[in-house]
Amino acid sequence: MEITDARTDLAESYCAAVDEVAREGKWLAVNKGFSLAESISFMRYCVRSNAVQLFLTDNDIVAGWCDIVPYGLRGGSLGIGLRKNYRNRGYGGRLIDAALRKAEGRFKKVVLFVRENNMSAAALYEKRGLKVKKIFREYAYKGVPERVLMMVKKMKKMD
Repeated sequence: MEITDARTDLAESYCAAVDEVAREGKWLAVNKGFSLAESISFMRYCVRSNAVQLFLTDNDIVAGWCDIVPYGLRGGSLGIGLRKNYRNRGYGGRLIDAALRKAEGRFKKVVLFVRENNMSAAALYEKRGLKVKKIFREYAYKGVPERVLMMVKKMKKMD
């Protein structure tokens, strides 16, 4: 298992990983992945915008990803996903730690959104210094209202 910067030669595997996690219907804000062209476009956006985008790879198969993209005024929005077979093995924490290290000096704060009922993920984020800043009580996912936590971590000074 290796954590690397995103690479376009892994775009198809990344696209498949996002689709696999999205189709579970529990973890992401979408319920299906993006096309290969959309995935490559997002990867290029990450490079242009000085975002952080990391892959967890298992012999050139993308097992997970973590990105921190520009959000608001000097902030970054963290997104993460792991294929089912790679969860609860410490990889999510390793991905977040690596992404937060790379984000130092790029962003004033990092923000993420997590469903309130995903307490294991919220606990993982809290261990990494993210704190609940706001609770959205009327967020609708697939037409069903649910509560979503907005978590924030202040970063070290920007360059």
